[in-house]
Amino acid sequence: MGQRIQFVGFATILCLLSLISGQVALSQSPPAAKNSAEEERSLLEAATREPNNLQAVGSLGEYYLRNEKWHESARWLAKAYALSSSDEAVGYDLAYATMQTGDLDSAKRQIEKMLAQTDSAKLHNLLGEVDDRRGDYVTAVREYHRAAEIDPSESNIFDLGTFLLQHQKYVGFLDDSIKFFRYGVAQFPHSSRMMVGLGVALYAANEYDEAVRVLCAAVDLDPKDRRPIEFLGRASRVSPALAEEVDRRLKDFAGRYPENAATNYFYALSLWKRGGDEGRDLDEIGRLLHKAESLSPGWYEPHYQLGVLYESQKLYPDAIHEMSRAVKIDPGFFPAHFRLAVLYNKTGRRAQAVKEASIVRRLKERDSENEAGHDVTQ
Repeated sequence: MGQRIQFVGFATILCLLSLISGQVALSQSPPAAKNSAEEERSLLEAATREPNNLQAVGSLGEYYLRNEKWHESARWLAKAYALSSSDEAVGYDLAYATMQTGDLDSAKRQIEKMLAQTDSAKLHNLLGEVDDRRGDYVTAVREYHRAAEIDPSESNIFDLGTFLLQHQKYVGFLDDSIKFFRYGVAQFPHSSRMMVGLGVALYAANEYDEAVRVLCAAVDLDPKDRRPIEFLGRASRVSPALAEEVDRRLKDFAGRYPENAATNYFYALSLWKRGGDEGRDLDEIGRLLHKAESLSPGWYEPHYQLGVLYESQKLYPDAIHEMSRAVKIDPGFFPAHFRLAVLYNKTGRRAQAVKEASIVRRLKERDSENEAGHDVTQ
């Protein structure tokens, strides 16, 4: 089917990868708190009444942390840590809250102070995140590596592999990412997210067939887990040799989760990819894409693909409608602007065609400037 399907690319897959990282930020993993004004008032009264009571002050700081009120949390956790600097849990959460406020230098100092007393994997992992946010990637990778060295847990190995993958333009990072994900898969063979990480890393290294095999294995590990299917759906086009394997899993997911937007969308693309030029298949593809957009109206991709489908059927007004909805949701998606320019030309709307063509040029220039300005040397 040529270029009818727009493959969204590696950057989007990395964003999705972060969604399954499963990191636990808080030291004691408390349940999510309800942002209750009454609870806050009670905790604040207790901490104010007994400012030297570690439990009262710390509980207020933890409450704010759970509710992502970073500045308030950092302020009260700093008071708690001053009362008991030997409390590692309070110190860790203080560093985490401080990092979230954007005060990265203070967060780094807090963690380094604690590391001088205890060589903790958890602290090295958090320091890796702080250094990552500071843009010091070489130091960050050392910290993530040290965390995995001290405690080769699934989470620490995954975080190390993911960091290397996210910064894979740096020399050696991608090869190391693949190496650590392979190690993680060997150590944790039932970890779906580790399999997904390895699949994405292999995809980035242009090892497409192996990447798709690994992603299929991730799906097979837990057929009830819907998260790997989007990775597989996006990566499948680069491995024609494994098309049937991918199609079978996409079809299974579509039947298993008919009310899930992603499963409808990727199954539609699967049908289309393997030659859906007959009217019956095109009708089914259209139905699935419509269902995907109705289930997730803020997702631009089903609108874009419906526009491509309608354009192939010469249903130009419908194609323009869907492309317009796609660019309204994501104004920076220049393929939709390009197709709008073509469609407006085909329907004699020259002024609008010129306008869309100028948007395409502007977006391409912006992307070129961003790429040129992204220095990947260290």
